[in-house]
Amino acid sequence: MFDDLSEADLKLWIENSLQEGSHKLAAGLQGQTLKYDSPQHQLVIKVPNGKGLLRKFNVSMLKHEYRAYQKLSSFDAIPKCYGLLDQQYLVLQYIDAQPIRNVRPDDEDAFFKTLFKNIEQMHALGIAHFDLKKRDNLLVVGTDTPCIIDFGAAVIKKSGFHPVKNYWFKLAVRFDYNAWVKLKYSHNLNNVSLEDQHFYKQTLLERVAHKIKRFYKDRIKAAFRKIFH
Repeated sequence: MFDDLSEADLKLWIENSLQEGSHKLAAGLQGQTLKYDSPQHQLVIKVPNGKGLLRKFNVSMLKHEYRAYQKLSSFDAIPKCYGLLDQQYLVLQYIDAQPIRNVRPDDEDAFFKTLFKNIEQMHALGIAHFDLKKRDNLLVVGTDTPCIIDFGAAVIKKSGFHPVKNYWFKLAVRFDYNAWVKLKYSHNLNNVSLEDQHFYKQTLLERVAHKIKRFYKDRIKAAFRKIFH
């Protein structure tokens, strides 16, 4: 994997970190991420959670993400992928940046023009992100460079005749462009320019999800009003 860092040493570091509960960057239902930091390397290692069938499922998701990174090996707007260690640990470049949730680029127009080109290139390589609307998945590097992370939900385009899978890819492509508009306008769709309205076409799935989300939000608000008024 690296000339000065063997796979055995990195695996031992991962196992020790898990045992000690150290070097943790984030954690979720499917797994956690660790940060390996040395003078030579800064890495993010994605580790699956669970045991038995649950762990097998989470490992399969990391393998899927690894395949997406392999197809994007020539793509500059993502972290470098260094491989799938021991067929269960995804090793990625650590990017020193902030998610767009926390910071906006200095030149937003230039940033989102670049991001749009990145999305087009990503799709041309056969990958649709499908979860770009999540603001933690878009990093602002420096003050004006986009970096896309977390391809766990990515849809990989299949060559040949795969009508269902390729329909799913087209749907994911539409999700990506809709996410671009939402991110550019901080989810305030009332401010979308006439030019950018062309790139936002809400899918049936998004409309249903929005109605469900609104339904539960309204019920929660009503419950709070009864409690505090």
